[in-house]
Amino acid sequence: MLWTKNASSGSRIARMLHKSSKKSRYSKMFLATSGLLTVGLIGSYFSYESVRDRDNTHELSPSHFVKYRISHKQDIDPSHFLLEVTPLVKQKVNIWSQMTAENLWSIEVKQPEVMVVRSYTPLPLSFNPASKEMEVLKDGCNADGKLSFYIKKYENGEVARWLHHLPEDHVIEIRGPFVDYEFPHLPNELKRSRNCLDMNNCDKKSYIKGENSQFFYQPYDIMMFTAGTGVVTALQLLLTESPFRGNIKLFHTSDNIRQLGPLYPILLRLQASKRVQLNIFETDRQTKQEIVEIIGKSITRPYLYKGLLPFSNNNKNKFQPILALVCGPESYISSISGRKYDLSQGPVKGLLSSKGWNSENVYKLS
Repeated sequence: MLWTKNASSGSRIARMLHKSSKKSRYSKMFLATSGLLTVGLIGSYFSYESVRDRDNTHELSPSHFVKYRISHKQDIDPSHFLLEVTPLVKQKVNIWSQMTAENLWSIEVKQPEVMVVRSYTPLPLSFNPASKEMEVLKDGCNADGKLSFYIKKYENGEVARWLHHLPEDHVIEIRGPFVDYEFPHLPNELKRSRNCLDMNNCDKKSYIKGENSQFFYQPYDIMMFTAGTGVVTALQLLLTESPFRGNIKLFHTSDNIRQLGPLYPILLRLQASKRVQLNIFETDRQTKQEIVEIIGKSITRPYLYKGLLPFSNNNKNKFQPILALVCGPESYISSISGRKYDLSQGPVKGLLSSKGWNSENVYKLS
């Protein structure tokens, strides 16, 4: 099996095994080996041609912009806010059931005043006016195509500052999806339920055991290292329809947990349901050096990805990560995995390199 990796730059990793066929200028594709396992090329962004009319300009697409209105905006602190957008025309395609946890994906928002676009990773959340809470979408529901985002206003973040100043009902333009990382496809695998997020007893062993026993393929584990709004990459995998089947050990760093706002209780529910192992660090309470030292001691050595294996309960309690994903500011990525260059991943260095991780099992997200 081949790990297929994508990035917004449209460039290619030097270790690419084959030349890809001609794609559109929005197609972005990377190929990398995982141990000795290699297979052919896989397209870079998910094709909707089988599920929608090519001429339907109202459906979300990488090839054109679609109009959405700002349906909810919620400040978390002076720098962070949640944004919900609703398409002017209801979406026929449930993007969450189409993409699942096999794809990490983002969209692009156009800032028409300065003619630039900015990528954001959406979450399957919807604002409930009655409860005044952000709720995870139910299985089979796409809320007519609503998308939610966790955004930080940077001093040089032109699009984020522009979005924050826009009033509700203002219309913006979005295109996508663009796949940032593609996991191995699991043919005919059963969907994983998200019911545990609504259950008070979601941490009961009987529920978890019963759910896992339904899988056709053996789940695999990954580590994720995020900082700031980079946490949305982990949340997308954990909250999407048919979420990630294995265990995720998440190392997240922010100034304080208050910056996560309503996302923090969701993370706690995910941890209670054994979907994620949380390791949260606050720079308001610990020095960056202390955090780096703790993370370094907690990093597990990499395990070899063995391909699609039949489900087995063997080693079910043993965490065996085969992949490390890193997402955050440049300085954070550099400390964890070495610098990410604009047009390439760059060599793996930092904490992961010191524990035996390399370019075949580490990927740096923008």
